[in-house]
Amino acid sequence: MAAEIAQIAEIRRRRSRTARNVVWQPTRSKTGGLSSQELFLAVGQPNSLVHEVLFHGTRGNGKSVCLLMGFGQHVGKGWGQYWRGVIIRRQCSALNDLINESHKLFPRIFPGAKYNISKREWTFPTGEVLIFQFIEKPQQYEAKFHGQQYTYIGFDELTTWATDEIYEKLLSTLRTAYQPTKRQPLMPPKQVRAMTNPWGIGKAWVKERFIDGKRNGQIESTVKTLKDNDGNDVQVEWKRLAIFGTIFENSYVDIGYKAWLMSISDPVVRESWLYGNWEVVDDTAMFAKVWDRDVLLMEPFVIPANWHVSRSFDWGSSTPFCCLWTAEANGETVMINGKPFCPPKGSLIVVGEDYGTPLTPDGKQVKRNLGLEMSASKVGFRLKEREMKLQNQILKNHPKVSPGPADNQIYNGARVDNGTAPTLGKDLASSGITFVTSDKSSGSRVTSAQIMYDRLQSTIDQNPERPHIYFFTNCRFLIRTLPELYRDEDEPDSVKKGGDDHAWDALAYRLTWKRPTSSVKAGVF
Repeated sequence: MAAEIAQIAEIRRRRSRTARNVVWQPTRSKTGGLSSQELFLAVGQPNSLVHEVLFHGTRGNGKSVCLLMGFGQHVGKGWGQYWRGVIIRRQCSALNDLINESHKLFPRIFPGAKYNISKREWTFPTGEVLIFQFIEKPQQYEAKFHGQQYTYIGFDELTTWATDEIYEKLLSTLRTAYQPTKRQPLMPPKQVRAMTNPWGIGKAWVKERFIDGKRNGQIESTVKTLKDNDGNDVQVEWKRLAIFGTIFENSYVDIGYKAWLMSISDPVVRESWLYGNWEVVDDTAMFAKVWDRDVLLMEPFVIPANWHVSRSFDWGSSTPFCCLWTAEANGETVMINGKPFCPPKGSLIVVGEDYGTPLTPDGKQVKRNLGLEMSASKVGFRLKEREMKLQNQILKNHPKVSPGPADNQIYNGARVDNGTAPTLGKDLASSGITFVTSDKSSGSRVTSAQIMYDRLQSTIDQNPERPHIYFFTNCRFLIRTLPELYRDEDEPDSVKKGGDDHAWDALAYRLTWKRPTSSVKAGVF
């Protein structure tokens, strides 16, 4: 890194001595160190390479043009056709601004560069290629990217992808068959570059990958297994970095745009767009406007014997399963730390969860939306063990927990062979964990979202006439994922499917369940 900083300093000195027709140059830091744009370019050099970089922060900090110049800085360096890049957006129309910007820069910096409109592809005089591509759904990967080789992969507006599935798939194309020569003895600096503001449907996974638990500018180093040119596994060091940039560094942005950002009335939007704050709740999320942790979250307490307790369940194998234990208030008062708590009759308190996902030794999720791939019988034993722990603590007044609704796929095959065929439900029941069918009829997804919204609003308003909803702080996956749920693009009044939505599904089944007032036999088909 020191060599690259010295190189940039020398370039600065030359510029100050010589009048030049500069087409583009990175912004300068007012403190004398490297600006965010200079750092972004420096960590793309072979001798100071950071393989995976997120350039984030405020709007107007020059992220998108850096994505172009991150590729452009290695054109003509001797790698020719092996310096091959792709810049990706979620939708084709979103590429237009980047393509237009590239037409302002590349022909002037690299005379002779040619652009193919139909292929959305720049070819440079020395053989390098930069492609503009889009991908909206993981299923498009095979047709668009499988088998490709890139040394530069750029994602613009990374948080527009709901999950990391596409991002992870594209990492498999970061490879090259280049063989060093006397003219260029170094290998191409293979790198992944992503740009974003802290806003959008994929904010959670991007924040978790690049931001959480790290200082700004901190390089995270891990050992990664990659394939060499012969297909053999090779252990290499993999470096990851998040670079924060602010509009106040960018002298190319007019003062009117800065003033507009500063005048945004919505405090959440202003914090995100003007200050690049990842901690604010995105108010485009499904329940953001009625999500208040200070009101909704409660420390666990012992549930009264006369409250109804049930379990609800969403099945998953390659993706997480989730079981929630829920108490329904009957209108009586509970004393908590000397203070009365009397939620309206019918209020729900989610008192426990079991989220089936692999965890690191410190209790963090290994990978979002990754399941344990356990058999149903093993899942049943695990849920029974979890339930017994709850019964020894907060559910000690409830030696029996009622079966609540579950994902109906656990009953698939129930009517085969006159009901003798095995089902997931039967395997779960063999461990003493039973459920009843859930409402998955047409419109149920809209209904569950509306019920949830109404309950959250009633809780925030402390409306004594309508049932509330609360969450014990031990339900950490439910608490984490609920504020991250977004509206379905095709059905805006329902929650978008996909990602870590399994805790929501288990809760949604409970919200739409018409609980019988008398005992009911579990559906263990």
